[in-house]
Amino acid sequence: MCPNNQYTKSIALARTNSYKVSRTFFRLLLLFVFTIMLVKLPAQNMSEDYLAVKNWKLPQEAKSLSELKAQDKLLYWGEEAYSGWIYELYPEGELMRAAQYENGKQHGLNLLWYPDGNPQMSANYRNGALHGRFLGWYQNGFVIYDMFLNRGTYASDNLVDSDDRQQEEAEIYEREGSTDDGTSE
Repeated sequence: MCPNNQYTKSIALARTNSYKVSRTFFRLLLLFVFTIMLVKLPAQNMSEDYLAVKNWKLPQEAKSLSELKAQDKLLYWGEEAYSGWIYELYPEGELMRAAQYENGKQHGLNLLWYPDGNPQMSANYRNGALHGRFLGWYQNGFVIYDMFLNRGTYASDNLVDSDDRQQEEAEIYEREGSTDDGTSE
């Protein structure tokens, strides 16, 4: 065998090994980048709504639900229908639920947390019925549901559609839902 021919084979083998090392390095780099992207996904999912509920503070004048009495589907503080914030705690003392009431009926925000303090739900009520945006999160912060309700009736999803449109809240309220709102108009 000619020494020159063996030298050519050595160079070809070195190039092949270099190519394999480059390919392996490129694959590891892609795996690293993909892993970083997966780790950052939950952080990106924490919307302003989620963070607002996570950082929400109970007003000092809020009453424990156990201090109020329920009668005729209304909450009372003494002899008067209650208006203000109510709250409930987990047995360990962590905040479980906070809700707004007006004239004894749920009216305004209703917030729910997991025992570890992460937000579980944010809903709006009007005169005792779910009305408005209704958000729910898994314990890791990912959205379970994001929808609008109109007087207790499903109106629309607020999750991004395939054509990337989102409807305005007012448009949803006017368009869908039961026409019987229980008023004497």
